[in-house]
Amino acid sequence: MVLGLYTFDAIGADGAPHLNAAADEDLIRVERAAAVALGPRAPEPPGTLFLTTRRVIWVSEADKGKAYAVEFLAVSLHAVSRDPEAYPSPCIYTQIETDDGSDEESDESDSEANQEIELSKVTEMRIIPSDPGQCILSQQFV
Repeated sequence: MVLGLYTFDAIGADGAPHLNAAADEDLIRVERAAAVALGPRAPEPPGTLFLTTRRVIWVSEADKGKAYAVEFLAVSLHAVSRDPEAYPSPCIYTQIETDDGSDEESDESDSEANQEIELSKVTEMRIIPSDPGQCILSQQFV
């Protein structure tokens, strides 16, 4: 298991992720037009969210080579957030355990100012569905 958020490149020609059949990974749900916001950054353009029995995988619609994944065991907390003071849009807020356990992503670094992000240090991810009523999606995480 990879601890933390990581880039994901096992994507088929149809845009769906290749699942780990050896680990009995199955697809549970597909959510189209879902954006993700990593740490304090602005949301990525909408993509497709795949929930499997092992991971959360997000694949960009705009940039077919961009995708992120996180193992369920690395998601230490998830909750529906509807408080506009916490985040402007209803979303599913997640906290992610990282390999080094640091919380350095809250301190904006030069690399983040240049639009680069070190995924291994991301400790928060927000999933923003196109339909705010879909925040019920959080129930799928358990």
